Amino acid sequence: MNSEIDPFKKKLFVNIILQWYDENARDFPWRKISDHYKILISEILLQKTRAEPVVDVYIKFIKKYPDPERLSSASFSDLKRDLEVLGLYSQKAEKLKNLGKALVDKYNGKIPDTREKLLELPGIGLYIANATLCFAFGYDVPLLDTNIGRIIERVFSVAAAGEERKKNKVWDMIATLVPKNKSREYNYSLIDFGAAICTSRNPKHHICPLKEICDYYLGLKSCIAF
Repeated sequence: MNSEIDPFKKKLFVNIILQWYDENARDFPWRKISDHYKILISEILLQKTRAEPVVDVYIKFIKKYPDPERLSSASFSDLKRDLEVLGLYSQKAEKLKNLGKALVDKYNGKIPDTREKLLELPGIGLYIANATLCFAFGYDVPLLDTNIGRIIERVFSVAAAGEERKKNKVWDMIATLVPKNKSREYNYSLIDFGAAICTSRNPKHHICPLKEICDYYLGLKSCIAF
């Protein structure tokens, strides 16, 4: 089965989504920094949570725990209390407590800059590892979560959501979409586009700049699975 995506459509998709982001980017404090630790913390706080409620929690959390050393010495009960307004706050508190200890014990408080080492850290999966590599270190790597997978499925008719997100071939495919030296803007554009336009229910076709190349909008809704 040929699962290759038309190169011209890929280029058009990337250009359109980047242009949309230039005009519609959301403003969050973690997008204005280059601090590796703070970016990693933001990704854990954002996991399975809308971005807007995270802002106040993130600002207070970073002020209270400005580095891995301070985080490693925090009590689990304090961390739970600090995160209780977020979803999965107990799980996130446990992840962050263990993460702080691992960073201090194994990496002298530094954030590792390889996928392999990031994945060895407590609570870090492929999405957070790649998000850290992209947003903190500037590596040209893809991101894939439910919202991004939905965009890819709708535009290209390639199964990229649900259980498909666990397949290496799917990650390899979306990696071919990432523009060189613009991965940060590109990945943020997909995150914002999935939240604002290509929503799971009632996608905003009337203002979608991708609709002329979107298989879902054009009625070509069957997805190719890898």
